Amino acid sequence: MVSQDHFFKYLALVSSLRNVTGDFKLYTLCVHDIVWHILNKIGFKEVVPIMLKDVQSDMLERAREDRPYQAFCWTLKPVALHYVMEKHPDCDYFAHLDADLFFYESPDQVFMENPEASLFLTHHRNSRDFLKYYGSTGVFNTGFVGCKNDATAYDAISRWKSQCLLYCPVKEDPVHKVFGDQRYVESWPEDFKNVHVVRNPGANTALWNIQNYTVSVINGKVHIEGSPLVFYHFSGLTIISRREFNINWYYHIDDEMVLDFIYKPYINTLVHVMKEMETHFPWFNAGFLPRECTPDTHYLTV
Repeated sequence: MVSQDHFFKYLALVSSLRNVTGDFKLYTLCVHDIVWHILNKIGFKEVVPIMLKDVQSDMLERAREDRPYQAFCWTLKPVALHYVMEKHPDCDYFAHLDADLFFYESPDQVFMENPEASLFLTHHRNSRDFLKYYGSTGVFNTGFVGCKNDATAYDAISRWKSQCLLYCPVKEDPVHKVFGDQRYVESWPEDFKNVHVVRNPGANTALWNIQNYTVSVINGKVHIEGSPLVFYHFSGLTIISRREFNINWYYHIDDEMVLDFIYKPYINTLVHVMKEMETHFPWFNAGFLPRECTPDTHYLTV
């Protein structure tokens, strides 16, 4: 699921997947029609654009009318995943990917941790400064939700979709223990069979857990605590202009290994895709946030 505001990050995600694996299809629910038109014009062979009207229902229309835009986008995550699972029963595995993920190794590594699992979740693994957020954002991060093509996964995604359509608050609801789409999956290990919590700390590594780890490079590959970095979640990174970024809204990143081997390759990819977009679609100008609207935490120019 991608909006025009996250389109540059989405293109970086596509670029990263193409670099690490050749066997994937990225079914992309386009929140804005202009994204659908651009993707069709580009014509990535691995990308299948889906218009919002293709997943439309009465419940989704009511959700669109009764909640803020951000909450509506979160609602679309299980809606899109469920739609793809229904339409493409020949796939072995499915996964929801947030647009701000970036892959350094093949996602196969996640699924191969436990090939018999039906559902794959990643723990937030919060560092000390982020422990307080467990009570609001929950145990698991739904920037990545993986599933096998089986009945258990289908039941779980169907329930997640129904829950989000009914209620997907943009702010924490401490009474019902709900935050957006995210906390609904907390009950999966108890409610469904074969739920696998990914062990590799290099899967869904992010600003909220990277401070826990030692980053190293082994045989030219980035590792997190000795395990391969599969994908990093660049939540909290803002594009200010085509060469200006705030790379972390929460703190300044002092670890040079994190900067040089995780953030800089991503930034370089963003700069490249923005340059390509400027060449072929010079009128597209979404996804930028003025510097005065971002915190003064970690400003970076390229």
